[in-house]
Amino acid sequence: MKRHTPFATAAALWIAASSAFAEDKPAELTKPVDPAIAAARTFGFAALPGQCDERTADNAAMAQDAVYSLTWKDKYGDPPAEHKASLYEIYCLSGAYNVSNLYVLKDEENKLSLVSFAQPTFDVVYVDGDDSETKLKRDPTVTGYSATFLLTNSFFDEKTQILTEFAKWRGLGDAWSVGDWQLRDGQFVLTRYEIDPIYEANLDNPPQKLEDKSFQLFPSVKKK
Repeated sequence: MKRHTPFATAAALWIAASSAFAEDKPAELTKPVDPAIAAARTFGFAALPGQCDERTADNAAMAQDAVYSLTWKDKYGDPPAEHKASLYEIYCLSGAYNVSNLYVLKDEENKLSLVSFAQPTFDVVYVDGDDSETKLKRDPTVTGYSATFLLTNSFFDEKTQILTEFAKWRGLGDAWSVGDWQLRDGQFVLTRYEIDPIYEANLDNPPQKLEDKSFQLFPSVKKK
């Protein structure tokens, strides 16, 4: 039995801030930073001590922090009250083929909070002796639900207000997990989680059916 997770932890936090070495640093580390983004980054790193990469030259190009505007209305009221907030996307860590971000929410009272995301935990069981990891003994099963503060290879669609992640299980990207979280009543709610646990690139000529195979874990799909 093998359990897969796209998430990992990294080395301890360190922020390069000394101007004495500015000439040796890339532009991403020396250009002025939005104070609001810097505050969100500091808050997020403090909330996850030791889990985020150093802000160094090696990962500076990946550290594209951003801020998005959020709006939603109360379910009740005549008329329903409208709320506004800011969502900060903060680079946290990276590997060979995945980049993980954390998200910080600033409400109308300028209070910061770290956003957590529900996700299913699951088991993937391959046929005994299947070194290619392309044959499943059974469909993946959901074993419960957990929460994470990091989304992998994520992006936010301001129009739909949906956060999406695409986590590669290896660099080839033949096995992966995908999740969607939509803003509802000021919270990001899991709306879809899908995995492809089949490493078809291990085969010389994988059939198209195998390449297209994936399993939707949430919402659960009933077999016909």
